[in-house]
Amino acid sequence: MFLPVRFRQVGGDDYSWRSLPPNSSASFFWEDLGRKRLLEVLVDGTDATSSMTYDIDVIMDHQPLATSSGLKKALRITVVKEGKLHVTQISDWLPDNRTRGQTTERLLSPIFQPSEVDCGQSSQDLDSEFHVTLELTELGMSIIDHMPEEVLYLSVQQLLLAYSSGMGSGINRFKMRMHWIQVDNQLPFVSMPVLFCPQKTENQFDHVLKFSMTMQTNNALDFCVYPYIGMQVPENCVFFVNIHEPIIWRLHEMVQHLKIDRISSSQPSAVSIDPILKIGLLNISEVRFKVSMAMSPTQRPRGVLGFWSSLMTALGNMEHMPVRIAQRYREELCMRQSALMSSAISNIQKDLLSQPLQLLSGVDILGNASSALSNMSKGIAALSMDKKFIQGRMRQDSKGVEDFGDVIRDGGGALAKGIFRGVTGILTKPIEGAKSSGVEGFVQGVGKGLIGAAAQPVSGVLDLLSKTTEGANAVKMKISSAIMAEEQLLRRRLPRAIGGDSLIYPYDEYKATGQAILQLAESGTFLGQVDLFKVRGKFASTDAYEDHFILPKGKIVIVTHRRVLLLQIPMMTQRKFNPAKDPCSVIWDVLWDDLVTVEITQGKKDAPGSLPSKLILYLKAKPANSREVVRLIKCNRGSDQATTIYSSVDKSYKAYGPNAIKELLRWKVPRPYAPRNTNRRTVQDLSFA
Repeated sequence: MFLPVRFRQVGGDDYSWRSLPPNSSASFFWEDLGRKRLLEVLVDGTDATSSMTYDIDVIMDHQPLATSSGLKKALRITVVKEGKLHVTQISDWLPDNRTRGQTTERLLSPIFQPSEVDCGQSSQDLDSEFHVTLELTELGMSIIDHMPEEVLYLSVQQLLLAYSSGMGSGINRFKMRMHWIQVDNQLPFVSMPVLFCPQKTENQFDHVLKFSMTMQTNNALDFCVYPYIGMQVPENCVFFVNIHEPIIWRLHEMVQHLKIDRISSSQPSAVSIDPILKIGLLNISEVRFKVSMAMSPTQRPRGVLGFWSSLMTALGNMEHMPVRIAQRYREELCMRQSALMSSAISNIQKDLLSQPLQLLSGVDILGNASSALSNMSKGIAALSMDKKFIQGRMRQDSKGVEDFGDVIRDGGGALAKGIFRGVTGILTKPIEGAKSSGVEGFVQGVGKGLIGAAAQPVSGVLDLLSKTTEGANAVKMKISSAIMAEEQLLRRRLPRAIGGDSLIYPYDEYKATGQAILQLAESGTFLGQVDLFKVRGKFASTDAYEDHFILPKGKIVIVTHRRVLLLQIPMMTQRKFNPAKDPCSVIWDVLWDDLVTVEITQGKKDAPGSLPSKLILYLKAKPANSREVVRLIKCNRGSDQATTIYSSVDKSYKAYGPNAIKELLRWKVPRPYAPRNTNRRTVQDLSFA
C-alpha cells in the first residue's frame, strides 16, 4: 500500500528495473522480443530473489500465492483488456474477510449509498467535517509577456470559493460563485479594449457564474464518482467577446517564448490514468455570447497566414455575432474521461454549426470593406518603392478611427501625403539616385519618381475611402449602442507602466496615467504643433515611460528612457482632460544624445529667496524649429517641482544617456515588487553629468 513496486522484463540486468510509486501508472513495452515475454515484479526493499513473474499477455487474475511458511505473497496482478492495450493492475492482497465480489460491489454501489467502510467504522476521523470558505471582493491578475509589456488584465469581483468534506458517505463538495469577470486587452491603440465581459443590464445579476461539484471518494484510481456537476448562468446574461487581431499574434508569440518543454520532463516515467467517470446529474445551463472581431493586417506578422491572409482581411470582421451553447441536462452518465471530453467538444461544435444564419448576421460589412480597401492601399503603396511613404502609411493605418473627425485628420492626411509625396518624388528621386549611384541611379530615380507619382495618390485615395468607411462603422456602432442603452466597455484600469529597466513593480496609477499620455501624444508632420495631420503615438513603441509632471498652463513634461518631452493638453479638453482618450500635442522633445547639461534657476516673477521654478536644457545644436540652443521648462512657483524634475532628468540621463553607468543602475534599482519611496519631493542627487 505504501511501498513502490519495481518491474522489468524477465532476464534483464540490474539497470533495467523501473520503479512505480503507489497510486500511479506507467507505460511498458517489451525490451527484447527475443527473451521470454514475462513481467518480473518486486516490491521495493525486498530480496531480489523473491520476485514473481507473470504472463501479462493473457487476460486473467493472478491471486497471491502461499509459501511454505504459510504466508502469502502480498501482491495481486490483474490483467484486463482496454481496447488494443493490456492493462496490468498491481495491488495489495485482500484480507480473508474481504472478497473480490465485495470490492466490486462497493465500487459500483449506487450514488449516495454509504460504503462498507462508512457502515462498519465510526471513527472520529470519518465523522469529522471540514469546511473552508474564501471570499474576495476583487481579484486582479496581470499577464505580462517577454517584451516586457502588459498584455491582458483579468479582474474578478465578489469571488466565493467553498470546499466541504466529511459530509457522510465519503461526499466532498466544491462551490464557486462570482459577481463579475472581465478580461481587458492592455495593448496600446486597440479598437476594443475589453476582450471578455458580461453585458451590463439595468437589473444587475447577483452573479454571472455559479459552479458546483460533488465528489464521492471510493479509494479507486480508475473509477471516479460525481453525484452532481452543475454550472449556472443567469437566463438573460450575455457575454461579450471582442477580439482585436494583434492580441492573437501577441499571445501566440508569448506562448512560443514560454518553452513549456523546459518545465515538464521530456521522458515522463508515468502516464496519466484515463478513469471511468460516473456522474449522477450533469446540469449546465445555456450560455450565450456576442462575438466581435476587428482585423488589422498592418499589425499581422508577415507570411503567417499565407494564401488566407487576404481572405481573412476581407471577411474577418464581425460585429456582435450571436453564439449559443445549448443547455445540457444528463442523468446517470458513465464513460471514460477521454470519451466524455471528446463528446463535450463534439456537442459544442454541433451547437456552433447549427446556427449558420445567426453567424452570418454578425458579419461586419463596413468593417470588411474598410479592411479590403486598406489592404489594396497597402499593395499600391508598395509599388511606389518609397520607404518613408510606406512606413508613414503603416504608422497612420495602425491607429483606430472613432468618429468623422478622425476621418478628416487621418484620411485627409493620407490623401494629402500621397499627393505631396507623389509630386515631389518626381524631383527628389532622381537627385537621390544620382547621389548614390551616379547616372544609373539618376535613371532609376526617374523611374521611381514616375511610378510614385501615379501610385502614391491612388494609395492616398484608397486610404481616404478606407478611413471614411471605418469612421462610418464607428459612428454606426455608437448609435446602435445608444439605442440599445449599452454602456461603453471600458478597462478596469490603465495598462501597467514598465520602465526602461524592464523591472516589474506594484501597480502605480500615477505612472500608468503618464504612460497613457505618452502613448497618445501627437507630433506634427509638416507645420509643427499646429499641424492638422499629426502622427498619433509617435513615441508609443520607441520610448519607455519613466516619469511625468503636470506644469502650469496645461503643459506636461514627460521623461522617458530616450528623451525629455514637453506636451500641451488640448485646450478644448483642458477642464475635463482624460489621459486615456485625449491626445496631447508635442511642443518639443530632446534626445539624451542631444543634451549637454541642465540648469535649474529662478524665473523672472519668482520672489527673492524663493525656490527655483525654471529649468534650462542646453543642447548640442540649434533645433530646426527654434532660434535658440536651449529648451525651457517653467514649473509651479513656490514649490520644489523644478528640483524634483531636475532629479528625475538627472537619474534617467545617468541610467540611459550616452555615458550611462549600467552598474550604477543595477545597484540602485530595488528588487521587483520591493517597497519603494513614492515621495516625489525627495531629492537624491543634484549633480549632473
